[in-house]
Amino acid sequence: MYQVCVDVGGTFTDLYAVDPAQGAVITEKATTTPDAVSGVIDAIARSGIAPAEIGRFVFGSTRLVNALVEGKVPAVAFIATRGFSDTLEIRRVWREHLFGWRWERPVALVSGDLRFGVPGRIDHRGQEIEPLDLAALDAIIDAIAARGIRAVAVSLLFSFLNPVHERKVRDRFRSRAPGIDVFLSSEVDPEIKDYERGSTTVVAASLSGLANELFSELEDRLSAAGIAAKPQVIKSNGGTMSAASARAKPLEIIRSGPAGGVAALARLSARLGLPNLIGVDIGGTTADVAVITGGKVTYTSEMPLKWDIPVRANMADVRSVGAGGGSIARLDAAGRLHVGPRSSGAFPGPVCYGRGGTQPTTTDAAAVTGLIDPARFLGGRMTLDVASAHRVIEREIAAPLGLSVAAAAAGILHLATARMAQLVSEMTVQEGLDPRDYTLVGFGGAGPLFVAGIAEEIGAAGVIVPRFPSVWSACGGLNADIVHDYAQTLFSAVASLDPARLAERLAALRSAAEADLRRDGCDPTRACYTAALDMRYAGQSHQIAVPLGRPDAPDRALLREAEAEFERLHEAAYAHRRPDDPREVTTVRLQARVAVAAGEAAIAPPPTGPEAAPVCRPVYFHGHADALDTRVVERDALVPGRWLAGPAVVTEDQSSTVVPPGFRLRLAAEGHLVLERSPA
Repeated sequence: MYQVCVDVGGTFTDLYAVDPAQGAVITEKATTTPDAVSGVIDAIARSGIAPAEIGRFVFGSTRLVNALVEGKVPAVAFIATRGFSDTLEIRRVWREHLFGWRWERPVALVSGDLRFGVPGRIDHRGQEIEPLDLAALDAIIDAIAARGIRAVAVSLLFSFLNPVHERKVRDRFRSRAPGIDVFLSSEVDPEIKDYERGSTTVVAASLSGLANELFSELEDRLSAAGIAAKPQVIKSNGGTMSAASARAKPLEIIRSGPAGGVAALARLSARLGLPNLIGVDIGGTTADVAVITGGKVTYTSEMPLKWDIPVRANMADVRSVGAGGGSIARLDAAGRLHVGPRSSGAFPGPVCYGRGGTQPTTTDAAAVTGLIDPARFLGGRMTLDVASAHRVIEREIAAPLGLSVAAAAAGILHLATARMAQLVSEMTVQEGLDPRDYTLVGFGGAGPLFVAGIAEEIGAAGVIVPRFPSVWSACGGLNADIVHDYAQTLFSAVASLDPARLAERLAALRSAAEADLRRDGCDPTRACYTAALDMRYAGQSHQIAVPLGRPDAPDRALLREAEAEFERLHEAAYAHRRPDDPREVTTVRLQARVAVAAGEAAIAPPPTGPEAAPVCRPVYFHGHADALDTRVVERDALVPGRWLAGPAVVTEDQSSTVVPPGFRLRLAAEGHLVLERSPA
């Protein structure tokens, strides 16, 4: 029986399948379709795997976050405490460009006519000081129902301390307008900070309908195809959960696709004993970057959907830049070259696809420079039209700049590389990390094409291109554990925190975890439970997550250990500590993890027989006036341990690894490619 993962990206849909008994692996790519699910079915059909042979199915997609960013989500209503309904409009009053007079703030998540304030008040201690006005609430419900709204987000002041008013709102909707889904901030994001909690709840409500449609269609189409396995879904934190859980918690899958790559990156770190890795996942639309430090994934609890519009959920810290294979190259009014963020997508795609594209892209530039073989694209299923790519780059870029077409194409690739390298620097240098201490891992369809150039820009210690790089995020999704994260505000000075109160909160979170695991079909007793406290010095507005060593039995000694660890982490992050200042706890967190045993791909035996005659083609590299005679080698023909000096291109069915001049490459025994600078 095969275990299968399908990762739906903006341009391509990737499939990775493994038979655990034999170690046999099947990879496939299909063009992403507007409805997402058709591309999944197409990829499965192309793979040749019989539906009855699929014993486990995992799904990842960027569909939900793309819909959010593009504003293609259904309108929802927002109910807040009277006087606070416009927090979604006011926000934190931060400007992205302080002196940019042309800058316009992103549109609010909910328009003013769908924002409502209801009388009633819970105070900062969680005590009711004004009862909920049910008559006013009924009028609001009637107004929302009259607008045909299908989902509403409710975020009342201090509901994370006492959710009684929010629950009354939901009960009233159920009796008066049962067809409207109600999302409570006390359940979606029960943490301090009213604006962030409201924004997050609105996003959850906005995604609910799309998530229901997506997973209903996915389950129906899989069942119709004869696939009995119930789909699991890749989560933003790099774990997985059932489709039923994904419907209930759509907020947790908004970074579903890229998180699969993070799971694969963490697994590679453990297997190779490399604690510091930087993953660069380059697809058709974006380059996604993640960092592993000390063998641990870097997480974040907040993601900016747009400027000053946050979404709070525990997720792997994956940041993106609009520079991928389909990124469009253009000149601005001043004649300056730009690459991205606009993408040609799957349709029409780059000009060389022959699907009606009219603007030059990085893929067109790679075809013109000779970095990719036009006859081998997607394993030979698509032949690239290099002549058309040449003409569009000449017309749009080369002629206006007075450059040769080859120089213009190489410049497009170099600028795309620089944009990716800048993002890597932001996630390392600006966080106090030295990229020279890290190994760069390039994956995604275009990752192996750019990774050596990025390494040169940032000074990385080395480069790895894993096996099956073009579908590596799908590989990671298949090997991801089932993971659930929970958080609850617990505001207290550490010195006065009663361990029994902490134990009570942890027990409540564990009860929620056990319910979710049972919904996923897991035995909660098999799970590993870990906990953390968000801590800060009194007066600070930012927190640090501090692991709790013994979450099952918190006591005063455990809190002292947490304080000491907080001091250490604070000094590591901010270069100072304040041991005489009082410390506070703001949030308690719990994670439940059930290990998943996925099959391992068998290592291919080394090639036998005489070495194939060298094959070369001319390739243009940035910084070289003329094309360089570049060796072209099939990945399957590489002999483990033998160095291949650049310039060279290592080809495989769905990607090409570029070895620039000054670099060399070898095949490691584990099957991945290692690139490094050639010795002087």
